[in-house]
Amino acid sequence: MQQTLLQEISTYGRLLGAAFYYAPQAQEVKPILAFFERPNWIEDWHILTVSEEIQGLIRKGLSRDLDEAYQYLFIGPNALPAPPWGSVYLDREGVIFGDSLLELRTFLKWHKITFSLDLNEPEDHFGLMLMLAAYLAENHPPLLNEFLAQHLLTWSGRYLQLLAEQTDYPFYQALSLLAQQTLQRWQEKLMLEVPKLQLYR
Repeated sequence: MQQTLLQEISTYGRLLGAAFYYAPQAQEVKPILAFFERPNWIEDWHILTVSEEIQGLIRKGLSRDLDEAYQYLFIGPNALPAPPWGSVYLDREGVIFGDSLLELRTFLKWHKITFSLDLNEPEDHFGLMLMLAAYLAENHPPLLNEFLAQHLLTWSGRYLQLLAEQTDYPFYQALSLLAQQTLQRWQEKLMLEVPKLQLYR
């Protein structure tokens, strides 16, 4: 596997993963917001040709209340329009802690990979899984293809599609479009065959 591609997955997996997982006021997100506030940030996002639409959504989103957007899209209390957990899409009952999460946990346990999470939360959160892809690129590259093809790409397209439809929240709409293109690039570069699974949302 090319070292440049592994470095790309490490960099963008961590950046996008943190932006999806942590609240906007979190220390982990502050440098990410500062990155997107730079007028020439697209020059550093050299893996993609970033459309004017995405640039405009980023600018518009940064001028709005990101805490409110994060609360609505990731926390609740109302039903989330685009739940960020894989088992919601892959489990017939549409629940978190479904069978696909158990399969992910088996994968992690088999390869002696442990999460350090503050709460008893499911590990198949989209943001966490992007950061896990970065970790695998850095530490266990041979596991990357299986993880992406079997555990992330099976459902992430549907999640990102639903998130992109949330036009009242342009920053996260832009992130969803960036993530879609980035994951598609990785799938093509790694020549991954992703199984077509039944999605329930």
